[in-house]
Amino acid sequence: MKVYPQDIEEKLGFDQIRNHLIGFCQSDRGEQLAKKAKPTDNYEVLIKWLNQAKEMIRLKRSSEDKVSFEFPDIDDYLTRIRVPGSFLDPQDFHELKRGVKTLTSWVLFFQQKGDGYPELFSLSSRIEIDSNLAIHIDKTIDDRGEVKDSASRELAEIRSKITKSEQAVRSAIQKILKKAKEDQFTEDDSTLTVRDGRLVIPVKAEHKKRIQGFVHDESATGQTVYLEPGEVLDLNNQVRELKYAEKREVIRILIELSDHVRANLSDLKNGSDLLEKLDFIHAKALLADLINGVIPEVGKSTSFSMINAIHPLLFLSHQASSKPVIPLNLTLDQEKRILIISGPNAGGKSVALKTVGLLQYMLQAGLPVSINEESKMGIFSSIFIDIGDTQSIEDDLSTYSSHLASMKFFLKQTNKKSLFLIDEFGKGTEPQFGGAIAESVLHELNKQRAFGIVTTHYQNLKKIGDETPGLINGAMKYDLEALEPLFELEVGKPGSSFAFEIASKIGLPAEIIESARKKIGSSHVAYDQLLNQLEKEKARYEKLTKKLEKDQGDLNKVRKDYEDLRSMLEEDKKRIIKEAKKEANHILEAANKDVERVIREIKESKASKERTKAAREKLDHKKSQLKEKQKPRKAEIKEGDVVSVIGQDTTGTVQKIKGKQAEVLFGSMKSIVSTDKLQKANASPQVSYQKKVKKLGIDLSNKMANFNHEISIRGMRADEAMSEVEAFIDEALLVGADEIRIVHGKGHGVLREIVRTVTKGHPSIASIEDEHADRGGAGISVIKLQ
Repeated sequence: MKVYPQDIEEKLGFDQIRNHLIGFCQSDRGEQLAKKAKPTDNYEVLIKWLNQAKEMIRLKRSSEDKVSFEFPDIDDYLTRIRVPGSFLDPQDFHELKRGVKTLTSWVLFFQQKGDGYPELFSLSSRIEIDSNLAIHIDKTIDDRGEVKDSASRELAEIRSKITKSEQAVRSAIQKILKKAKEDQFTEDDSTLTVRDGRLVIPVKAEHKKRIQGFVHDESATGQTVYLEPGEVLDLNNQVRELKYAEKREVIRILIELSDHVRANLSDLKNGSDLLEKLDFIHAKALLADLINGVIPEVGKSTSFSMINAIHPLLFLSHQASSKPVIPLNLTLDQEKRILIISGPNAGGKSVALKTVGLLQYMLQAGLPVSINEESKMGIFSSIFIDIGDTQSIEDDLSTYSSHLASMKFFLKQTNKKSLFLIDEFGKGTEPQFGGAIAESVLHELNKQRAFGIVTTHYQNLKKIGDETPGLINGAMKYDLEALEPLFELEVGKPGSSFAFEIASKIGLPAEIIESARKKIGSSHVAYDQLLNQLEKEKARYEKLTKKLEKDQGDLNKVRKDYEDLRSMLEEDKKRIIKEAKKEANHILEAANKDVERVIREIKESKASKERTKAAREKLDHKKSQLKEKQKPRKAEIKEGDVVSVIGQDTTGTVQKIKGKQAEVLFGSMKSIVSTDKLQKANASPQVSYQKKVKKLGIDLSNKMANFNHEISIRGMRADEAMSEVEAFIDEALLVGADEIRIVHGKGHGVLREIVRTVTKGHPSIASIEDEHADRGGAGISVIKLQ
């Protein structure tokens, strides 16, 4: 794959990405792979690299598939052990053991679940690891990198004898030291020490001949000698002989273990190669975690669609200061191959260009990129860039000459599979000449059907961007009110440099600005003013669209609440009618039984006048009771009453009454109900509304957990503020809040009055007052709910 210039990685920032990748590698050989990583234009190779990284990312994030992600470098140990008879020291075996355990875990994983990770599995096709090797090393070498006592029966016996002999030596020499202290041949605080591997006692130099023994050393001042008493000389010699025997046995064990490793040398060498590759791929997965990177879909064409692309280095830089990064959304295809980005200085043009270049370079190097997974990327056979000051002292080239040299290279080497990136196209010379040359070069690159992005301030390039097939304009958005860049790319129209507006903002005299307008000609000013006007109109319509979407959302919510309430009312109505019919049937059955009983009594008493009269009176009494049950008992409904629809639990507050129709507020829903269907209720609207919410299936516990007891309406229009406050109070009542705070600021007091108007007479509000002066005073309203 061709790239230009030679320092393209430094200019794009890929060298810093590489440093992160190297830092994530655990082995020297893994680091070497990271240092050599280069982009490729071979589609099959690239897909293999990307799928390996994708599988490793998935494996790392899997909660079920567990393998070791330690990748020690074992190649050096395998090289040193190649010669028969050679052996590694215990610490070397300790490191080798880590590598063998890692290899064993991966080989076992691939045997069990390799089908789910085909690209990683393909790396281990020629590897078989002797399962007994890891066991042998583990039985021989402990976690401190020392040979275990249990490595052989002989070693265990030798070390046991060494322990006993050393205890005998220590016991004997302690007695001698105690006697020397009593005789004042040594200091009272003297202790045993070791010289040349032998226990000795410190003795004052003038008394060294008073104790029979061998002097091993003396202090720097010469006042103290370190003496091995004659009584323990033989015991110390015995300890030394045992330690020689221990060393010989350890070497024998290490040679035996080395022979076992040497027998598996070929497989271990293949395993070392696997560890090196896994280490490098694992570093890619760690890079993905660092930059929120993914492996997007990659096609064979040169078209691409980047969704929410973020410059990874900018992301890391802003992450430290918790600053957001504005994502880039860009699509280039065969119809629109070359993007011309214009806009004010420091507006993000160069960042957008470098983001595309760096992400494409990273992708073709097989690395994850900071982009949305739904993005679709292409593959290029060459990437050429002209970014930054390319002045060359060595070649005696000025900045503009260097740019022209780059253009010459682009024109010779670019083809339909090339991606070129040119920052500040045509700069470095007189605008009328630089712009003309830039236009001609761009025309030729377009003829070659190459893909590219250029940034510019030149009007002629903006103009051809609108008129020429294959080209498309783009602008960096700008806040015309605050005169600040928004760092967001908008494709489809050119951008203004906002030179006069920025000059006015920083305080350049108005007459200077007006003079400048006249000097550049009316056509340039008119074009720039048109761009500004379009920008303002677009911003205004975007605000209106957002408001419309919000209003539509609120309307949909109200409509849904209404439909839910109506549905619930219909269900309650059906239930009430069903229950009423059931009760009427019960009453009718009871009445029929009473009539039959009376008739039976009359017949049995042979229709005597007294009994007939009594039976008739009894029937009349039952009839009166039945009429009494059917008689409506209802108190008069007044404004402010808490009521419910007869036969339902839902309660609300009567807002006003007109004739036989009442306007009732159920939660945040107003409804017109006939007074004949209403009855006074004991439950408060708040409790009743919560019951309704529960019936509707709203997750009240989640709302309560996430409810914020304070909102701010500063900067809102009156209608927005009123809607926001009403919704906030409803939600507070829904979650059962006792107190809420509304921040409206002091200003002219308009928003404060709106809050007071909305809350006035609200049946669920106990009080409203200003916050304490130390905590915001009249700028904050504190509302207590009941």
